[in-house]
Amino acid sequence: MRHNGGNTMNDNNKQRILVITSTYPRHATDYAVPWMREIHRQLKDQGHDITVMAPSFKGLKSHQLDGIDVKRFRYAPACVETLTHEEGATYKVRKSYIQLLAIPYILIGCFYAAWLAMRNKFDVIHVHWPFPHGLMGQVARFVSGKPLVMMSHGAEFSLARRKRWVTPFLQQSLKSADMCIANSSDTASKVTAMSGRPCHVLPYGTTVSAADVQAAPSCKPRVLFTGRLIERKGIEYLLQAVPMVLSHVPDADFIITGDGDQRERLERLCTEMGLDDTVNFLGFVSREELAQEYAKCNVWVNPGIIDSWGDAEGLGVGSIEAYSYFKPVVASRVGGIPDTIRDGETGYLVPQKDPTALANAISELLRNPEKSRAFGYAGFKFASETFSWKRIVGELERLYVKAAA
Repeated sequence: MRHNGGNTMNDNNKQRILVITSTYPRHATDYAVPWMREIHRQLKDQGHDITVMAPSFKGLKSHQLDGIDVKRFRYAPACVETLTHEEGATYKVRKSYIQLLAIPYILIGCFYAAWLAMRNKFDVIHVHWPFPHGLMGQVARFVSGKPLVMMSHGAEFSLARRKRWVTPFLQQSLKSADMCIANSSDTASKVTAMSGRPCHVLPYGTTVSAADVQAAPSCKPRVLFTGRLIERKGIEYLLQAVPMVLSHVPDADFIITGDGDQRERLERLCTEMGLDDTVNFLGFVSREELAQEYAKCNVWVNPGIIDSWGDAEGLGVGSIEAYSYFKPVVASRVGGIPDTIRDGETGYLVPQKDPTALANAISELLRNPEKSRAFGYAGFKFASETFSWKRIVGELERLYVKAAA
């Protein structure tokens, strides 16, 4: 059953949207996919009716968050219901027993999507991560006859490179969509290469704000990294760059927030290099603490790499967050990161896995406060124009209308 474009909009141009995703915040203080939570909050504020379909985690039941219904489907006993959350799927599926969970996950997800579509008069079905959720979206469209939007974030293609059987399923899902969207130009190029379909680029914005932050400036030059401590973040190359930065700026401090499977190894490496007095691992921090760290730093850095699975940053939202605090950025030229940096204007792009280039760029900004401030102001202007939620949500609304047509 295909959709009837003329019937997809409500009379008041407000839509009922079914969102199908793997990960969604479990409670108000859960920092998982904050950008997804924010875009749905913004859509709700515009009068749209949002229902999120997401898997359970350890038996978690359906609930509301920000006034939005989050419908959780069970796919395994609670003790092993851990396919999603807390760690990226491309890392979890490296464990064979986790891969087995994908079978009931997809099958039960399809039944649940059909059940939701039968009980609700949705206008649009929006799927995040076309594998493995593309089939769930197709079932919901078959039942409802409404347009299907597929949004890719990059991890799907990394998984397809390592698990060849994923490729035909991902390709079929992309080809079946009424519209394809991606979070960056890099991801969009992968969508088009695999499916032959045009793909719209729709980034996401920052979920931390510089408003009302009263942070005392750091008395020492301060370099900040924020994010999960996983292989593709390339933190070991930042650690290798630290001694070279210290040779130019001896009193520099390095702050690393976040947690992940690489943390223990990175802390051990830090100790072996004699950097314990210079590098501080904070672990996960609250949004308020994160805001303080952004406000106090002089440079934000993202030493991202293409990891052993071929995975790289889909967009690099940390750059956008740093700009909201007027901070310059140093980052690797991989994945979707270049979409968020104007090299030589809002920060510096350096080759991946190159500690020397990383150190030179960081040192340049730490030793030139005027240039650093100029980059920070240019970054704020760039982010305000390109990554504002008002623009992003407005574009998404237009894409929904276009999909219906």
